[in-house]
Amino acid sequence: PLNPALANNNSPSSLCAFTAIMYDPLPPEHRSQGHLSVPKPPHISNQVWNEALARNPDPKELAPVPLVGMPALHSRIVSQQEKANALATHAKKLRETLQFLEKAARSSKESIKHSNTEQEALRRRLLEIMRKVEIVRCMGQPTQRAEGEAQRRLGEILKQVNMVGKSLVDLEERGKQQARAWRMRGATMESSQRSEVADALQEEDKVALFHVLNEQRMGMERLGHIVKRDVRDVDILKEELNNAHSGRAKSFSTSGAAIFGGR
Repeated sequence: PLNPALANNNSPSSLCAFTAIMYDPLPPEHRSQGHLSVPKPPHISNQVWNEALARNPDPKELAPVPLVGMPALHSRIVSQQEKANALATHAKKLRETLQFLEKAARSSKESIKHSNTEQEALRRRLLEIMRKVEIVRCMGQPTQRAEGEAQRRLGEILKQVNMVGKSLVDLEERGKQQARAWRMRGATMESSQRSEVADALQEEDKVALFHVLNEQRMGMERLGHIVKRDVRDVDILKEELNNAHSGRAKSFSTSGAAIFGGR
């Protein structure tokens, strides 16, 4: 036959062999000199080899490698499959490691939260014990001059707070009375003006007078709200001062044995 490759369809022919250029990692012995130091295979023409060198995607890491025939192509496919399997196994191990680390991180976070709770409880217990120890230490001892001075100043502050509270209550009551007086005055003026000088006042004067009276009423109401808040704050301050005063008086007058204990 004219084509020897078709003489026997069951047996391969050397005339059917093909050549392809692939790229593999640069061998260690050629890394110092570069990819141009890789020798050209004898069965590859200079034109094909030079074109392969020019098309190298990464000359610092890759070098051209010729593949001739099906066996070489099959070997390369097998090698790539093995590398892909190895990378898949490595990725699976990395996922498992990541899951383990995430679980460990959650467990560590819960442990830290529990430890912080226990530390806060121990801190409160320590403060309670220190307070009891201080009470026992001061039992039977005369009151120090600084402690007496502090108690006296605390009493003076409490008196001043009571005076401020009374003043605010009185101011609130006066504000309410003034607001009622302004409302009654406004109603009286409006009725008298309507009956006596209805013709003398212009419409603009009536509107201006109404706005002035309304602003005064709103101002008195705002003042009343402010006084209420001040009275509330004074009551809170009085309560805190009473608690502090009773606590210090109790520590000064406590005698006898102290009962230790914790949670």
